[in-house]
Amino acid sequence: MAKALAKKESKKNVLVTDKNRKYVRVIADYGQLGDLAFSEVTDSLHAVMRQSGIEDYKIDSTSVPAFDTYATGFTLAQLAVNSKLGKDHIFYVNTAPRKDKKSARINNEGEGLVYAQLKNGVQIVAVNSGYSLTFIKPFAKIICELKVDKAGSQFRSRDIFPYAVGAVLRGDSSILGKDVSKTVPSTIPENRVVYTDGYGNLKTSVSPKDLKKLQGKLAYVKVGDSENMPVHVGTGIFSVPDGNFCFAKGSSGWSLGTGKNRVEFAEIVRRGGSAADAFGKPAGGKVVMWKAIER
Repeated sequence: MAKALAKKESKKNVLVTDKNRKYVRVIADYGQLGDLAFSEVTDSLHAVMRQSGIEDYKIDSTSVPAFDTYATGFTLAQLAVNSKLGKDHIFYVNTAPRKDKKSARINNEGEGLVYAQLKNGVQIVAVNSGYSLTFIKPFAKIICELKVDKAGSQFRSRDIFPYAVGAVLRGDSSILGKDVSKTVPSTIPENRVVYTDGYGNLKTSVSPKDLKKLQGKLAYVKVGDSENMPVHVGTGIFSVPDGNFCFAKGSSGWSLGTGKNRVEFAEIVRRGGSAADAFGKPAGGKVVMWKAIER
């Protein structure tokens, strides 16, 4: 089994195996958990594990909205950068909107598959689409292509890509290709919706520092095509009475590795209700704008 510690040996990435239990996390836009697609992909991974001789592992899944690479990238970073499992944690990530080319696709071709390893040892096998890898890029030791077919199936993450997971876990370095880190966008777009949680809280790429001057005041907030809504800018998401809107630092984020500095995200919430419903259920990438209400 893999201890996917990438070394430079003759200028090539090398995978080294070990025998610890592996935890595989599927992040994909197949619909709600329990959808047939999740079952099919999980069964394919089980088959690959058996073929690879890997017996000690666990597979879990996390769903993100269809084609939403903002939510995919944010979810991946929140789980992978904060992971305490290190080299034994493997993420299998598939959100493939096939937006890299606007023309008709030949033989269901889509975005390519890549391998990444973070500084904390976590391994990632992911489709290189949109912002799926942008959030983790500052923490990646390597991001390289995987030598698997980009075409050949409408459902590549079931029929083709699981074999790459097996190869990585076996320590098969021959599957690793050239460095493709330059193809991953380096900057998270500012002031965007990046994720909507189960409570309808809108997690955004707005830095809480940008709201500091407005704390304790009311502001008009607009998300995407929504109407302006009066929102309290608070010190925390519960710093308003029940039923009110608040714009404040949320629970998500991760350390920059210095022990002090963190990447943090402001959230738009409706205490006791759903901010997402009130703002028209905005998709990932929708622009967030705000301005103080003058009194």
